[in-house]
Amino acid sequence: MLSAVIDAGYNSFRLSIYDVFQNNTFRLLGSLKYFVRIGEGIKEGSKISDDKIKTAEQAFIAFKNLINAKGVKNVKAVGTSAFRYALNGKEVSDKLSEILGEDLRIISGEEEGRFSATGVINTLPITEDAIIFEIGGGSLEIAKIEAGNITKVYQLPIGALKLATYSEKEIRKIVSDEISTISITPSKLVVGSGGNMRALAKLDEKISGFPSDSIHGYVVPSSQISKYAKVLFSLDIEERSALPGISKERAYTIHSGAVIIDELLQHFNADKVMVSAFGMREGVLTDGVKLDRNKWLEAIAFYHYLDPPWDVFYDAEKKVKGEMGFYVGSAAFISSVFKMSEYLNPYDACYRMTRTAIIPGFTQKEILTIGLICKAAKGKIKKKNIKSVGLDFKKKELYEYGKIVKEIVETYPLGVRWSG
Repeated sequence: MLSAVIDAGYNSFRLSIYDVFQNNTFRLLGSLKYFVRIGEGIKEGSKISDDKIKTAEQAFIAFKNLINAKGVKNVKAVGTSAFRYALNGKEVSDKLSEILGEDLRIISGEEEGRFSATGVINTLPITEDAIIFEIGGGSLEIAKIEAGNITKVYQLPIGALKLATYSEKEIRKIVSDEISTISITPSKLVVGSGGNMRALAKLDEKISGFPSDSIHGYVVPSSQISKYAKVLFSLDIEERSALPGISKERAYTIHSGAVIIDELLQHFNADKVMVSAFGMREGVLTDGVKLDRNKWLEAIAFYHYLDPPWDVFYDAEKKVKGEMGFYVGSAAFISSVFKMSEYLNPYDACYRMTRTAIIPGFTQKEILTIGLICKAAKGKIKKKNIKSVGLDFKKKELYEYGKIVKEIVETYPLGVRWSG
């Protein structure tokens, strides 16, 4: 089923279209983004300008045209902090709703924070205590997670666009003052989402030479965030946009966003931050459902119009003890999907997917582990393949896992055990 979510944010408007599968997982088919910057210059009680309204209307006309062209029937649209702050926020949302033919619902700060956290929890394996934040153009959402459940949500009126013209010192003071008003116990795991967080992760991947195209579940040391915050503030917008992973539009706010994130991590004494490629839009999409790694494995099969090969998974998993059994089972599952889809080398297809695709439900370390097992099943593996992703495996160990995967997948040529 095709579904669409529109996030009318303080800095940008984005339409995302998804193919939603029968177990409520999804595949992002594409998105359309406009840097409307509708909240620029807005203070509580002031109005959204006529120029910004016109730009917003143009964005919604484009969204409506794409939704109609794709035949999407299930559409959800939400407006965030700019609509809450502005005196004419409701009036503008009504105009945009009329263009869209669907209700643009202005959500509260708490709802925004809860949707953001839901989008992260449903796409990363967060079962422990954690802090999740999403930095937007006009606000910062922070949620406390306990045993995988959202227990506290805070929304602070600080965002990357809102503070883009302030000095680094001023931003740090504002952020520190705002964060000191909330009560959240620090957690070992801190997860960040939002455009500026993702841009910093892309920058870090490019600079470090990390061999993956995905930033979902990628971990950035807090020390690196601090360095980026200082460097980005010393550059002008043209110099920032010349950096890898940073577009000209993102360069407008990446410096202030980096300082906000740095100050946040310092406040929680976090030595690193895990990055989520998903956030509020996916929270709106999956609100009310609980997704885990098994469901996301099923999504890979559903995308290929196949029944999930769980027999393959369980046969492989039981041959290896502990958490590694899950990764061996997952490598066999994914390879089996590619084999049933008639790929000439399903193990290589599995390996390449783990390097290039965003795979929800897993951290990047988990996905790269699965990929190395698939590569071992394919054949030759080099030490540099292991070192490049920062994992601690011996080649002999990986070959043993790869052998298990290949033997079991070949026993199930069509996802069904072959006994002939």
